[in-house]
Amino acid sequence: MIQKTRGIVLHQLKYSDSSLIVKIYTELLGLQSYLVKGARSKRAAIRSSYFQPLTMLDLVVYYREKNNLQHIREAEITEPLYSISSDLRKSTMVLFLSEILVKAIPEGEANKEMFAFISSSLRFLDMQERGVEYFHLFFLMKLSLYLGFYPAGMPGSNRSYFDLREGKYAGAVPSHPDYLDKDLSANLYLLSRSQVGDLENLSLEKQQRNELLNAILLYYQIHLSGLGAIKSTEILTEVFY
Repeated sequence: MIQKTRGIVLHQLKYSDSSLIVKIYTELLGLQSYLVKGARSKRAAIRSSYFQPLTMLDLVVYYREKNNLQHIREAEITEPLYSISSDLRKSTMVLFLSEILVKAIPEGEANKEMFAFISSSLRFLDMQERGVEYFHLFFLMKLSLYLGFYPAGMPGSNRSYFDLREGKYAGAVPSHPDYLDKDLSANLYLLSRSQVGDLENLSLEKQQRNELLNAILLYYQIHLSGLGAIKSTEILTEVFY
């Protein structure tokens, strides 16, 4: 079956002398793996440069439900993200987020709302000038809504500790070690209730942002058993922290 769909590139792997295996999150087919023959050759009809992390594409694909590897008939870049490719902070962030997305999104499950969220977030990041250092934290918190473990409730005088296992605020220190202290819980709530336009007005110190990043990654690892370690975190930390 031939299918037209939009897609967001999450990962690429060299295959043979001139080809690529590419994981693309598509609007209509969910996460799919594609064999792109000859993409790394000089005469490639579909160039390897199309498959950089989080590039947004218009695709015409051959789709067979039982195949592990699909094929691409046509591909064009939908919206060039110029500042992301030229800004070290943004390109590092995109590398980090693409690694999380490819591990967090189940294969073959389409979710138009999540696709729209990721697409609109990338457009905002490309235009963003201030508050870039908060974007990945904001993105991961909002993404958890679509993945099914967005934090519930809000902190208060009797709910000061965020329980990472339960995904909600608790009145007393939990009996296990996976919780956030009062200050970090308050910062998590501030971030989770922020809108994308609020990021430039946030004023957390580097240490606070780093603590939030570690807390959010632990939260993801608890709720997504196959996530594992995120290798690009080290590069992200060097750039932002």
